[in-house]
Amino acid sequence: MNKKIIISILLTLVAKAGRAQTFTSVVEDSVDFVITGTTTSTNDSVSAFPCAPIGQGVKFPIREGKFTVTGRQPRNTFFQIGDNARNDLRFIIEETPTHIDLVTGEIKGSDLQQRFIRCQMRERDLDKIAEPWWDSLSDDEKNRIIIMREEGLPDATVKDSANLEKFEDFMGDRAALVRKNIRENKDNIIPAWYLYTDFDKMTFDELQEFVHEDAPYAHHPAMERPWKHYYSILHQKNIVGKPFIDFEAEATDGTKHRLSDYAGRGQYVLIDFWASWCGPCISSFPFMKQLYSTYKDCGLIFLGVSCDKNRDAWLKALDKHQLPWTSLLSPASKDDALSLYGVSGIPAVILIAPDGKIVSTNLEGKALKTKLEEIFK
Repeated sequence: MNKKIIISILLTLVAKAGRAQTFTSVVEDSVDFVITGTTTSTNDSVSAFPCAPIGQGVKFPIREGKFTVTGRQPRNTFFQIGDNARNDLRFIIEETPTHIDLVTGEIKGSDLQQRFIRCQMRERDLDKIAEPWWDSLSDDEKNRIIIMREEGLPDATVKDSANLEKFEDFMGDRAALVRKNIRENKDNIIPAWYLYTDFDKMTFDELQEFVHEDAPYAHHPAMERPWKHYYSILHQKNIVGKPFIDFEAEATDGTKHRLSDYAGRGQYVLIDFWASWCGPCISSFPFMKQLYSTYKDCGLIFLGVSCDKNRDAWLKALDKHQLPWTSLLSPASKDDALSLYGVSGIPAVILIAPDGKIVSTNLEGKALKTKLEEIFK
């Protein structure tokens, strides 16, 4: 079977034996496919699109509860079909025709396709329990759960704690199911889908178990992000405890600042990596402002470093959110500040000790708050 190999150098972060680690994406030859199915949806069409990574969507009509999706995609592409009534399933593009009932998950197709659908139906069974409970909560209750989970909530009530416990139970069950689906399919490409969606929720030990060159799915295009994340963790583990890595960034007045202007000068330095387009980054600002207010006079220097490529967008965000600490700009590039510190996702916090050594590269939320309390007592 011929393969078109597209080599994309994704990240030059980690040097092992003098060589940088990169990801090689293997894109299979394109094939024609046919997926027929049934649904009870009253909508007039199903939506279909490549989903790892997400590609352009196409609609196909539903007539008397039946639909036919056809097209041409690289073999082994993950492809989603949904009836806009919460009956969404993912498929693996292949020549073998597939027939699916989007509601029940009953399927006729290859063994690989059947295994993938069975994995998803397990998730759907779990969702049938979790989603009604979640939908029953008010927006305020949902928001309080998220805040408690990420940062802690000083005025949490007994009900808040009970909601959080139930939420954590559901999340734990889902995480266990994802890992089960991966471990039962290590001989095929199905794990690439679950690593694509859940890599950032996995421990380093789990990543070491799942992300390795010998896996059949190691070079599936969906593995770009998991590999990038894995390389970043390796790099960060390598630099913790070592002297900070200097870089230059631009201040709001256009002057150039170096990290060495702040770090290694007898005070702790906290670097908050963010961007104007990053929703979680913006959401973290109130929490970070609380930390800044608490520790700014205790020997902690705050630096906000944005990876925005658009300088105007960065300045507008600063004006809107009124960040009280020093703000710098290091646009995303091969040698930007984020790459030097192995940051694969934002927000991200780097903590540097007074002697200039890196304390941590992955503290967030409650863990960051606890660490600062420990340092400054």
